[in-house]
Amino acid sequence: MHQKQRLFFFLFSIISLIEISLVAYNKEDLRFATKPLIVPLLGLTYYFSLNNKGGLLKDAIIWALFFSWLGDILLQKENLFVPGLICFLTAHIFYIFFFARTSSEKTSFFKLRPVMLIAVLAYLIEFMHLLWPSLGAMKIPVLIYGITISTMLSAAIWQYQKLNDRTALYLIIGATMFVTSDSILAINKFSYPFSSAGIFIMSTYILAQLFIVLGAIRYRNNS
Repeated sequence: MHQKQRLFFFLFSIISLIEISLVAYNKEDLRFATKPLIVPLLGLTYYFSLNNKGGLLKDAIIWALFFSWLGDILLQKENLFVPGLICFLTAHIFYIFFFARTSSEKTSFFKLRPVMLIAVLAYLIEFMHLLWPSLGAMKIPVLIYGITISTMLSAAIWQYQKLNDRTALYLIIGATMFVTSDSILAINKFSYPFSSAGIFIMSTYILAQLFIVLGAIRYRNNS
């Protein structure tokens, strides 16, 4: 890493650890100073890690991080849950766009075996079945979000054997962590609240963004 990369990644790591500590000790009032910094610091790490910094306004990763950042801010207010959900929905669409646009001379493992992706569909169906009775007026928004994030996960899994093994692994881990984070959030909010949910939600969310960005850096710098 160059100096700026190291600096922003160090700050991202420190702020992330502080954020998780604040969640653990239920210091919600102090999280307004930490949570909004996590994604921008990761975005700066991404920017300064790229060999070619051109065309950033067309970079789906930048836009996904931007809408994730907006979502982080909005979700700090209980009455802004739906706008926050829309922001993260938009972020996932940009991640889908990024995954769909990756190019390689290799063939995805799942292009020859697409039926194996039915596991993601099975998870979505079972998850919605679990949540459905308690969703109330949120049934359709949560269903749309669930379909979108399942599509994002499938698009990430599609990178297996299409891209370099480590690059694909980072992207798949990131997408899986995102589904995990959103699933825990939904279960905690709508169905079965539990005391340590916040720690799991934020830990998996931070890891999700980190691994997707690490995979995107590897792809951008090697393509």
